[in-house]
Amino acid sequence: MKPILITSYVNPDIDGMAGVFAYSEFLEKTGINNTIGVMGEIHDEAKYVLDRFNFEYPPVILNSNNFEKVILIDTSDLNGIEGNIELEKVIEIIDHRTIHEADKFPNAKIQIELVGSVATLITERFIQKNIEISKKSAILLLSAIISNTLNFKGGVTTERDKKAAKYLTKIAQLADNFWKELFEAKSDLSGNKLKDRILGDLAWFNIIDKKVGIAQLEIIGVKKLIEKKQDEIIEILENIKKEMNFDLIFLNAIELEEYKNFFVTSDDKTKYLLEKILNVKFDGFVAEKSNLIMRKQIVPLLKEELEK
Repeated sequence: MKPILITSYVNPDIDGMAGVFAYSEFLEKTGINNTIGVMGEIHDEAKYVLDRFNFEYPPVILNSNNFEKVILIDTSDLNGIEGNIELEKVIEIIDHRTIHEADKFPNAKIQIELVGSVATLITERFIQKNIEISKKSAILLLSAIISNTLNFKGGVTTERDKKAAKYLTKIAQLADNFWKELFEAKSDLSGNKLKDRILGDLAWFNIIDKKVGIAQLEIIGVKKLIEKKQDEIIEILENIKKEMNFDLIFLNAIELEEYKNFFVTSDDKTKYLLEKILNVKFDGFVAEKSNLIMRKQIVPLLKEELEK
């Protein structure tokens, strides 16, 4: 039989990539033949971790044509895979978001639980089955948990994330300041990196009759970035809105050192909605919020408001 393909959404972040690597190890150790592959290009943060520890990059695939069965990690939406993965081939989904389309996969066993990182769910598999995890997988999973929970300061953080991280820390043996290394690595937005990062971290959602685009940056130095490149950010967002026919669009920029959010948009309807659901006030194109909130938390609030 052909091996099962384990993959994530197109252009996966550190959480999706780490989950793919580690779940492949888990299945291999339980006797299930599998292989891994990623579609598109992994995020800079994921590249940093692979390069930092001299780990090999995952092989790139175009689609699921050469595989009979597929497992999806860190995705349950059609947007990230449509046209690349045949839905009937998906036999398992492991994900961690409130808004999903798991019902679109007729043959899939579904695990969707609201933790901060899909890496937590993968780690729990090793713990529950008492299977030894490699240092490589421990480093990748711990990096993903740190990233996705914003070093445990994000509102998505759960006790399960903290417990999984504690277990992984003993094996990964990372430096105490590794979290800052990780965040600094994805904070370089010089040259064309800003546009590439906004496009790479863009997600869109169909909510009622609205097509909503949300870009998310998680970096150190958001305020300085906006002061220096606000016009460029607005131009990028407006071009995306036009090209992708979005009704609403904004950037959620997360400051990783001062733990704040900055929302950027030139769209008046988007400003009105964000002010209403997040209790913020726009000054020109920018609004600021003290308590961290991530895209996956904002989407349900938008959905609730737009459904009224």
